[in-house]
Amino acid sequence: MRQILMANAFEAWTAAIRYCNDIKNGKATIQYQKNFVSSLHNAVELIMKQMLLNNNDHNVAEIRKPKTKSDAKLLLKYFESTNLNNFFDSLSDDELSKFYTIQFNDLISLHKKLFGESLAKKESLETELKLLQKLRNDETHFMIHQSSFLSEKDFQTLHNFMIRFYKIMKTWFPINNDDLELSIFYYWEWFNIDNEEYAYVFDDEPLEKFTYIDAVKSSKLAQDIAEILKGDYQYGAPDFSPYTIAKDLIDGYTGISAQFNEVLVMVQMMLWLKIITITDELDYEQGTVNYLIKVFM
Repeated sequence: MRQILMANAFEAWTAAIRYCNDIKNGKATIQYQKNFVSSLHNAVELIMKQMLLNNNDHNVAEIRKPKTKSDAKLLLKYFESTNLNNFFDSLSDDELSKFYTIQFNDLISLHKKLFGESLAKKESLETELKLLQKLRNDETHFMIHQSSFLSEKDFQTLHNFMIRFYKIMKTWFPINNDDLELSIFYYWEWFNIDNEEYAYVFDDEPLEKFTYIDAVKSSKLAQDIAEILKGDYQYGAPDFSPYTIAKDLIDGYTGISAQFNEVLVMVQMMLWLKIITITDELDYEQGTVNYLIKVFM
């Protein structure tokens, strides 16, 4: 049976893993933070909706206020369906557009029942799911700051949630049904043409502590950059944008093997965390100002 949301869901899940690992490696600019949150939210929402489809749970979607006879017939056909994957797979684009799928808030309310035996009896993931929803709403609907959007504690919470959610996916079966074809992991095992299961695996150790500054300082790239810049690295002009510094590093030093964009991101992080600072000193004899980069690693 084709699980209709899984290709899209696993694209989002692998992206969430990639951005999560990037952040742990020190790449935590607002772009990486936003991409991590949006990818993880997208993946979790789609996978939970797939679970509803596999349960043949008609709460997954609705037609609000049917306006025509064809709408009413489509709605009746929907409620009479005993295989929602096949039902939605058979619809035209116009018919699909008439349906509104369940909201994430409602998925949170249903999650304990939905995860079934894959969730321990007294276990709840409500806190983690609500945090994910809040962050997704923040980055989508209003202004955010890098200093307050995805806190270190929030990242640690979502990282550890991903470990738990991955285990749920591996063990989940529909309610009162142990049909292997209806498991979530079935998609990976049988429909992954390239057999690249490793791209979907997230069995990391839980984070007991996480800080952005430690993540950057542990990065080999940050260490290479610091080695070049340390010792009051001097520029002749007061242009110290992250772009200019990164370009100078790429153009002038063979020891930097990373791509320009990677260097730029790391320089941005080092400036934000004040691992790199810029000072100016007046040369009284020459009547000029010397601009210096100092590194604290």
